[in-house]
Amino acid sequence: MHAAPRIFLLALALTGWVAADLPKKAPITKYTRLWKDSPFTSKPPPPEAGPVVNILDDYALAGVSPILNGYRVTLLNKKKPDERIIVEGDKTTEGFKILSVIRKAGDPLGTVVKMMSGSVTGTVAFDEKLLTLAPPPAAKPKVPPGVKPGQPPIPGQAAPARQPRPRVIVPPPTAKPAQPSSSSQRPTRRSPR
Repeated sequence: MHAAPRIFLLALALTGWVAADLPKKAPITKYTRLWKDSPFTSKPPPPEAGPVVNILDDYALAGVSPILNGYRVTLLNKKKPDERIIVEGDKTTEGFKILSVIRKAGDPLGTVVKMMSGSVTGTVAFDEKLLTLAPPPAAKPKVPPGVKPGQPPIPGQAAPARQPRPRVIVPPPTAKPAQPSSSSQRPTRRSPR
């Protein structure tokens, strides 16, 4: 009886082998979830919204004057004081628009302008540091004669002494006409006859 279980197991194995199909390629949609929601390639969480940068903080007032349809406001860039922006009335200039002007009575430098740049609103005021006059440029040092500019003096040698220029005075012309003298005239030639 020992042969029956062996034959039964052999018949079962042969039936499974004959009935088995060739392996098939798995459909590509089977792995879609892996490349979309993979824990190894997941997208980082969106960055937190940082502080909103107000571009108006980079500007200061240079002047405010009333015009027919509102105010004319001159803005100075604090980082580049040579850059000026002039905004007039209700017009939008370079992204800036005047919303309101708040004047302080008795203090013209206390004027504050409420402005809008894009979707950001803010106030702009005078900055006394930017309103001060710049000092004149420094004068170039005088270079003694005989020394080329940009060349340092030679140590141990004195700078060449400058000779004063003599003053020449031309005498005024005399009022009397000069009389011809006989010695200064040329003799006239006479032709022989």
